[in-house]
Amino acid sequence: MELKGRVAVVLGGPEGVAAAVCRLLAERGARVAVVGGDELSVGDLVDELRWNGAEAVGIVAAGAGDATAMDSVRHSVLGELGAPEMLFVLACPVVTGGWQRTVDSGLTATFLALQAFVPAMAESGAGAVVTLAPVGTDPATNAVGGGVTALTQHYARLFADQGVRANVVSWTPRATTVDDAAFAALYLASDAAASMTATTLDVAGTLMRL
Repeated sequence: MELKGRVAVVLGGPEGVAAAVCRLLAERGARVAVVGGDELSVGDLVDELRWNGAEAVGIVAAGAGDATAMDSVRHSVLGELGAPEMLFVLACPVVTGGWQRTVDSGLTATFLALQAFVPAMAESGAGAVVTLAPVGTDPATNAVGGGVTALTQHYARLFADQGVRANVVSWTPRATTVDDAAFAALYLASDAAASMTATTLDVAGTLMRL
């Protein structure tokens, strides 16, 4: 899973699965754009990646659920690193604040990221997308997980003929499974999974969606 020189965009904040994916990408030589809402945390992760020899930039996107903000993220990535070849949308939805906030922070944010980045990947004729579908104990989280899965499969079918692959990691938000989810995401984006699209890898354990 050598990724030397490839441009990867990781949305989801500089912690949890997103942070673990950033570290795995950096270890394999990718050029990483870390996208999150907290400037200090983003900066800390970027500094860590650079300290370890990686090329990394931080992009603060306080309004990940806003189309204009997401488009600004895309332009920043293009200006800092060039056209992305890999997109990881690893948003773990906010479960406090009710149904709408959970859906917006998980499903809507994922849709806006795919809308902003995938068409450009299709124009270049290649791209790998990985999304994170959470499995939880509340209706809103599970609705986000199901929606993200269906949305990713839709994009996989829509852009398959243009060289873009899109796959899902189904995950239960637990600290003990973060590394498992991150490695699954890296595998799906790599050439080792070049023939896989519209696929879901389940690392949700006992809470897997049946």
